[in-house]
Amino acid sequence: MNDKKQIGAEVEKTLESLDGIQRAAANPHLFTRIKAGLEKDERSFWSRALTFISRPSVAVPAIVLTILINTVIFFEFKSERVQIPQDEEQVFAKEYNLGDNTIYESTIEPE
Repeated sequence: MNDKKQIGAEVEKTLESLDGIQRAAANPHLFTRIKAGLEKDERSFWSRALTFISRPSVAVPAIVLTILINTVIFFEFKSERVQIPQDEEQVFAKEYNLGDNTIYESTIEPE
């Protein structure tokens, strides 16, 4: 029973502390500073450049041109990669940098 009275007293104390509550007042110059910042029309070079690039009349041709250049380069270099058939031993020797001279041949003294 004592706990309920104590809890009730704490609730009343908390509610009484809210009786004198008022709306918070802001600095009068704060609103003018925020408004001036929003109305400021000075834009940087990058924001102007991104605005220009993001226009559909610029972005779409740029994407098409990029795809076209990539396609041309792909087909140009694809035709140059024709491999000449080689003997398997030659391919193996080339991959592992095996020349005519081996360790065995370099350790044997000429007769």
